[in-house]
Amino acid sequence: MSFGRGLVVPADLFAPVMRLPAAPRGRSEPRLWIRRLAIFSDPKTIIRDVRLKPGLNIVWTPDMSSSGNRALAHGSGKTTFCRLLRACLGEPGFATETQRSRVFARVQDGLIAAEIFLDGVCWVAVRPLGLPGGEFVVQAASIEDAIARGRRDGDPAFIDPIVVEAFFPMIARATPPEVSREQVWDVLRAWMTRDQECRLGDILAWRSVQTQSRSRAQVLGETAKLTMVRLALRALDAEEQTAALRERELVTAAEDERRRQAYQQQRYLDGLKAVRAALGVSGEVDFDDTIDQKGLISRAEAALAEAMRADLPKPPDVGSIFARLNALNEERRALEARQQEALKDGDLKLGEAERYRSEANYGDFDITQGAVRVCPVCRVTIDETLAKGCAISLERCDLEALKAAIADKRAKAARLDAEAKSASQEARRLEAMIHQLGPRQQALESEAKSADTVTRAAQAAAKNIQDRIYQSRRVLDDVRALRNTEALTKPDSSATSALEAVRAQMDLGRARARVAIRTLEECYQGIMAGWLPEGVEGSIKLDGKGLKVDAQFLGRGEVSTAALDSLMVVAFDLAALHMAIEEKADLPAFLIHDSPREADLDGQLYARLFSLVSEWEPKAGTPCFQYIVTTTSAPPPELQSDFHVRLQMSSTPAEKRLFRMDL
Repeated sequence: MSFGRGLVVPADLFAPVMRLPAAPRGRSEPRLWIRRLAIFSDPKTIIRDVRLKPGLNIVWTPDMSSSGNRALAHGSGKTTFCRLLRACLGEPGFATETQRSRVFARVQDGLIAAEIFLDGVCWVAVRPLGLPGGEFVVQAASIEDAIARGRRDGDPAFIDPIVVEAFFPMIARATPPEVSREQVWDVLRAWMTRDQECRLGDILAWRSVQTQSRSRAQVLGETAKLTMVRLALRALDAEEQTAALRERELVTAAEDERRRQAYQQQRYLDGLKAVRAALGVSGEVDFDDTIDQKGLISRAEAALAEAMRADLPKPPDVGSIFARLNALNEERRALEARQQEALKDGDLKLGEAERYRSEANYGDFDITQGAVRVCPVCRVTIDETLAKGCAISLERCDLEALKAAIADKRAKAARLDAEAKSASQEARRLEAMIHQLGPRQQALESEAKSADTVTRAAQAAAKNIQDRIYQSRRVLDDVRALRNTEALTKPDSSATSALEAVRAQMDLGRARARVAIRTLEECYQGIMAGWLPEGVEGSIKLDGKGLKVDAQFLGRGEVSTAALDSLMVVAFDLAALHMAIEEKADLPAFLIHDSPREADLDGQLYARLFSLVSEWEPKAGTPCFQYIVTTTSAPPPELQSDFHVRLQMSSTPAEKRLFRMDL
């Protein structure tokens, strides 16, 4: 929201005047108003009982200039009083956690209750001051009757669904996506009962996060809040709402498309830069050929053709080398096997020769050595055998035959020695042949190593050629792909055209809404003229940027920027209240302002606010609105009676505070 300020020429003869609101025929009281708010220390003990009425209700904590004592005007409980009213009207939180803890520490069994009239029916809202969970709303004649009845199954916890059904059945079906049916009264209640912490700085500033009210309005965006205001003022039809929803969809789609286009454009530029670098050309070379130079496609095709013409190096015949090396190894293994066989044969024959010699030597000893000769067959002495005869052998001992056998063994041993020597010589010859294979093997291994080096070099060269072909082919594919996607990187104008068409529909909807906005503007101008009659000009305009509230004054030096902002917000709220009284808006004619005066606002200007609203009260009959305002500045003398000042408090002593105690 924005506010305009400046100086204008004096008002002309057709300056706006305030028109008193007129309720529809047959309306005898406000459709929604609070008759009574009571604070209990326990269900049977009332701490504070505040009676309210239709029309103007002033809650006054006199400042030093009005009270004549040294008591501060702040800290008496004005804002807490407003928060308790809001809590009875359904707001989840009535205090910050710190404040609630202090209240609970002093009045653990405390309650608040309010008599709320809705279309002539009294509803009583009861809420505990301590732990949550005991709140309920019931139709009853009084607070005392509701407390005596107590909470029962089926009782609603809050009055919200009852208010929504009475005032907002149409709005509940047309809310923006951010607001559910159950949140309609929560959001509009925030507008009609602004946080004092918001300082009346903007027509859409309703709830501050500092108050911990847990209202949906705390986190709602300005677009959604403006939609709710327009719905309540009957300044938004279904066609414009549909167009607004479509606009949000198109804006989201357009933003997604913009990001996609930006991403594609960046990829396109990065790809173009990469292929130009790969082809070694400057940024001036485009896709197609020109008279002066070849294009990217021609250059990429030529680079691929050149890469494919490269000759692959021929590797050496490594297979034949390894075949010869394998044959040499087979030859070595055969020679080694023959050598081992010769050595084994020689050793075997040496052993046999040694055995024959041993037997021959042993037999010769038996026959020729010693004084007593022994028969080699039966081991009996020859002399005894010759004297007595041999009792063992049936044959006679043939010494000649024995000597011949010994000689044969010696001959065999000599022959085996010769054969063993021949086998040893063969083994040495084979060993020499094996050693002769060494240089040939070293030569073949060296040849194989050299061939392996050459083969690796050939493979590396072949890989380089293949990589070059691959890279050249990829560059050509990239160039062709970039050429094909060049058109896709250009923005699509169809989305822009669709968005423009939808916004044109919204403009038409706003034009239709200007009838209701004009009614609001007339009320606003009349209120500003009645409040500040000397040279004031106000306006309310609805356009694509929102709802713009302006006020311009002639030579009002005492009106500061902050004061002017608060004046315009108060006047805007009163204009909406004016329309609600006449039932030209889907709102209850109910409004709470918590200390709406800025510190530097002129006191006389502020006092006119009370007089202006009091003029809306008919001389006879019941006003069809309820306006509750807290103040530290004194109301005009004629409005300081108990009829308008429904509650007067002070910060000291404690008994004069809202809870009548220190918290």
